[in-house]
Parts: sequence; C-alpha cells; structure tokens
Amino acid sequence: MDMIWDKDKMHMLMKSFHTLINARIGFYDLNGKEIVCYPTVGAKYCDTIWAYKSGLAACKRCDEYAFQQAAKRKTPYIYQCHAGLTEIAAPVITSENIQIGYVMIGQARPPGDKSEAMWKNLGKKASYPVTDTLKYLYSELPVLDRKRAEACTVILQALATNAWYDNYYRFQKEPLSSKVSHYIIQNLDREISVNDIAREFKIGKTTLCKSVKRDLQITVNGLIRAERIKKAKELLLSAELPIYLIAEDIGIPDYNYFTKVFKAEIGVTPSVFRKSCENHAR
Repeated sequence: MDMIWDKDKMHMLMKSFHTLINARIGFYDLNGKEIVCYPTVGAKYCDTIWAYKSGLAACKRCDEYAFQQAAKRKTPYIYQCHAGLTEIAAPVITSENIQIGYVMIGQARPPGDKSEAMWKNLGKKASYPVTDTLKYLYSELPVLDRKRAEACTVILQALATNAWYDNYYRFQKEPLSSKVSHYIIQNLDREISVNDIAREFKIGKTTLCKSVKRDLQITVNGLIRAERIKKAKELLLSAELPIYLIAEDIGIPDYNYFTKVFKAEIGVTPSVFRKSCENHAR
C-alpha cells in the first residue's frame, strides 16, 4: 500500500510548532528522506557546513544514527550533533503500531556560547574550516535547552502515537499507480504533466514516480504516452473520425507531432495503421 501525506496540513502544524520553539521541524520517510520541513530553508550555520562534502556527510551520519536510535527505542531521541547542535528525532508510529517515518527537531543550539576549546575540538574533528563567520552564525541560532527539549519529546511522542495523525496521512488501499492510470485515462483530451498528477493526489513527484515505476515498470510520462496511444488505436479502429480529431481527443492537437509519436510507438503512421486494420478485417 502507498502512503499519502497531506503536506498542507503538516506545513501548518510545523509552522505553529516553530512559533513556540523557534527550531526547525521536519518529517522524513523511513529512508530518512525529507518529506516536508519548516522553515523550508535551513539555518545559515548548517548551510555553511553543508557546502562542504565532508560537512554534509557528517550531518547525514548524525541523522542516520538518530533515526536508528529513535526506531530502536520507539521513543524520541535527544542528542547533540557533530556540529554541537541540540536535535531530537522521533519515530512516527500509527495506531496499528506501524512505523511510517520520522519527525525531527533541530538546528538549535544549547544555552551559552561555545568555548574556544570546544571550537578547537570541533576543528580537529571536522574536515571543513571553523571560521569566524561560522562561529557568528552559530551564535545566531535559536536556543533549545535540555528542559525544553525534553518537553518537546513529550509532545512529539503524543503526536506520533495518537489519532492526530489520521488527519495528516492515509494509506492508499487501492495502489496509487491504479489511481494515476485512471486519472490519466479520464483526462486524455488535455495536457497532463507529472506536476499536474502530483498536485491532484497531493504527493511529491518522487513518491508518484517511484510508485508508478514499481507497480507498472514504466515512467509516469511513459504511462501518459502509452494511454494516449492505446486510446488512439481504439479510435482508429472503431470510429470514422478524421485523424486530426483523434489527435485532439487524446490531447495531442498537433497532427504532425501526433503522427511522429504514434509511429515511434507502433512502427507505422496512424493512417497506415488504420488501413492495415481495415484490410485485415476484409
């Protein structure tokens, strides 16, 4: 079954949570890939570190370890990342005790300034330069002390284990790929894009493309093209419509382009296909 996240509702919730704690909050899938975060842009301190491959790799390792610990404990996990920030990872668990992802609070620093000894220690561990600019950006981060972090874990746990989530995600009992196919068939007479379909089902393009590829072994654009050609063949065989009208009916109003696409898929032009079928039927 596919899982559909209501990103609009999630965004509103995260915005409210951010107003209270001033730290970044995000939802991630089981592979640790970001679904949606607020604020959408990361802190400049983190962005500066991520600009270095070694810094980005170190951050990813921290996140992966935090997700593993949260999944193992089945409770929120508070930790300090390699760059000295206070972060919290919590498993997102349904009422059926199925883990479907993670929620993370981060990009906040503990109270007080880092000592020169701590910066020096970070410099030894990090493979990126610890500059005065980086130190300044650190000082600009929101503060999250241990007590508030622990309070956040209580709230996160409640959010992750109660019926609240029923309004923010749903399991797609009918495969998403089937719904996509049906949507395409119902809208063949107009332009259809991957973005259009993603908006229709309120999902990300990556989720959409992976689901269709997994179930149908074809890309979304390939599925759109295949359904157009399938419908064109049906009309060429069952109706006496002029070919240019058939092209319009399947959403390719450019006759020449339709002929090109049809020939690329079938091996002959629409007119040759129609004649060969008529001759075969005699």
